[in-house]
Amino acid sequence: MRVGTLTRPMRDTGCMSTVLTVSFDLDGVIIQNPFARGVFPWVRQHVRSNVPALAELEQAEAERQMNAAVNEIWMQRMREGEFVTAYDWDDILNEASRRLNGPEIPSVAGLVERFSAEEGMIAVLPGATEGLQLLREHGARIVALTNGFYKYQWPVLVALGIEHYFDAVYTPDSIGFAKPQSGAFHAIDGLDAHIGDTLVHDVLGANLAGVTSVWMEPALPAELAPLTPAERAADPLLLEFLARQLEGNLYSRFHPEASIEAARPDLVVLDVHEAAQALLERSAAD
Repeated sequence: MRVGTLTRPMRDTGCMSTVLTVSFDLDGVIIQNPFARGVFPWVRQHVRSNVPALAELEQAEAERQMNAAVNEIWMQRMREGEFVTAYDWDDILNEASRRLNGPEIPSVAGLVERFSAEEGMIAVLPGATEGLQLLREHGARIVALTNGFYKYQWPVLVALGIEHYFDAVYTPDSIGFAKPQSGAFHAIDGLDAHIGDTLVHDVLGANLAGVTSVWMEPALPAELAPLTPAERAADPLLLEFLARQLEGNLYSRFHPEASIEAARPDLVVLDVHEAAQALLERSAAD
């Protein structure tokens, strides 16, 4: 697998290229990763069992203190604009453990591989395989654009048996940018469209980079669900929904440019399969 590398500035995507190039966010769009169910619980238990002051506390309080330490480090990096290192979980978890007088945290990539092999920890999300296969059948170039480091993402794709769908995987540690920075999108030569589930990272980032933005949101209001992806994006009701989604959004604190209009997607879909269909229809019409 070729890791994405920085190439040239993004071109104007008003007209899609002959070969449709599509990027996907991974977590929450293509895959369920093992962090929430496996990696983070294991780390919390590892720290607690090696710090007497934490071991004496109720589990909930000990976990609260550990989570607070991690969140403080992450938010400090985000406030300082260190968007790449904000996703270096080896570094963040070890710094948090040191603040609590805890032990060294073993390789997070190793933990990802370990928990990816356990039943129920990872999954391919509904519609993802069908959408990727449909794009492949129509000759599209498919890449991943994720804020997760390569060493955390690639083992999950391999364990799920879907790594062959991706021509490249672009990650902050390989390209030096994290979404929604335009450089993350500019790193992908000839990018036509990006699909993601995060308004600030995926939609705002794609919009600012001049790329067709596709927002995947399975929990749309009932009035929007029956519409086509383009109709949903144009419906005034979507603006009300976006306002609710952006209000109090954690990532909006660090990206004040994420207004409702700036984060309004070009297409709104329920899953990856619908995204693939919409993009192929759009490409054929151009």
